[in-house]
Order: sequence, then C-alpha cells, then structure tokens
Amino acid sequence: MSDALDSRPVHSEPADDPDDEWSVPDCPRCGRPVWVVTVTGPGVGTASPCGCPVVPGSLERE
Repeated sequence: MSDALDSRPVHSEPADDPDDEWSVPDCPRCGRPVWVVTVTGPGVGTASPCGCPVVPGSLERE
C-alpha cells in the first residue's frame, strides 16, 4: 500500500437539473432573504437577519 497522494486531477461539474439548486427563502413579512430562524417557543420564531417574527417551519419548501 502506498502513502503517495493521488495526482489525478479532480473535476467537478455544475448540476444540470435546476431543481438541484438551493437558495435561501424570502421572509414572508418583508421579502428579505432569511438565513436562520431562531425558535423561542411553540409557534414563535424570529427570522434573521431581518428580525421579523415568523412561525417556525413556515419557510420550509416541499
């Protein structure tokens, strides 16, 4: 068994299927991109970075 590194080039190609692309959802209240939802209780959350109140899970896509 050799400890030498594999010198073959690595190639990556973009996905051809547009469904494979991922984007952040928009806030349902202000329309700004939402990166994180902080859940503080049942049915209570805050979208970040905008700070709008949102229902946890309301930004999930099917």
